[in-house]
Amino acid sequence: MKRSLIGLLLPLCAFTACKDTPPGQMEPIPRPPGYVEPPKEEAPKPAAAPAPDPNKVVLRWNLVVDTPVAFRLEGTPESTDSKAPAAAALRTTYALQRPREGDYQLRFTTEGAGATQDQGTVSERGFVLDGLNPSERNLATLWLELPRDPVAIGNTWALGADLVDVSPLGPDFVQKKAERRNSVKLTALIPEADDKVATVEYDLHELVTGSFPPSPHALHTIPAAPAKPADKKKGKKETEEHASQGPREVTATVTIKGRGDFLVKAGRWRSWQGTLTAKQEGYTPKTPNESLVKVPTGTFKLQLTALDSVPAELQQPAAKK
Repeated sequence: MKRSLIGLLLPLCAFTACKDTPPGQMEPIPRPPGYVEPPKEEAPKPAAAPAPDPNKVVLRWNLVVDTPVAFRLEGTPESTDSKAPAAAALRTTYALQRPREGDYQLRFTTEGAGATQDQGTVSERGFVLDGLNPSERNLATLWLELPRDPVAIGNTWALGADLVDVSPLGPDFVQKKAERRNSVKLTALIPEADDKVATVEYDLHELVTGSFPPSPHALHTIPAAPAKPADKKKGKKETEEHASQGPREVTATVTIKGRGDFLVKAGRWRSWQGTLTAKQEGYTPKTPNESLVKVPTGTFKLQLTALDSVPAELQQPAAKK
């Protein structure tokens, strides 16, 4: 009898356990008669993009994919000191190319003493990303880099250029004065046929002055400026003794002025020209990389010219199949 009763209770308990409400579960509250569900709130629509300012333009290179364009930057020396040796002329040829994907490619070659051929990468607006030494980068930046944001007449922006670097002077150098001006300005925007001509003016200047204390350590580690002809006759020993009598002054300065007309729709320069003046006094670098001014020294009249075709040495090698 007991076994029969237990056999009946077990299924009943199992059935009841299946219907038990799990701990913590909340029962829904019954709605009153006539209750109407409120309408669901719609997700907020994204804010509409602001209308473009008709007074502003976006300056960008307009290149056909895998079709490079070539430019030549020439610098004609202009002597400001009849006693100073004339600087060598500058002549750099560039090829700018937009690939199917990735960053734009810049290839260039220089002429004259120490001729080089190299390449780098730039952004869509011409900002140099990689691959160029400081002097090459600064020269390319002058004509290549365009403003990041839309600009209107009177707007200014800065270039990614560092024209003076005194780190080669080491810890003995005591800086006295530093000036920096890096301003590029849209001065005019004139309609022309189905395009617009944006006139851009450049005003860049960097100056650093300082000195070295008259210590043997400073004279040993930092190359002195070239001695004057009269000093050479006195001999090396006498020249060093004279230099040790007081601090040695060092000056590095770069000034760049320029102007260009950029075709907004065509996405290229119609004309670009400027002047470059760079000098360093009281210091002679052992190698070009140790120069304080990160552009060629001297005074130059700069001129950018668009070429009809890309020189063979700057053509991109054909991909191997």
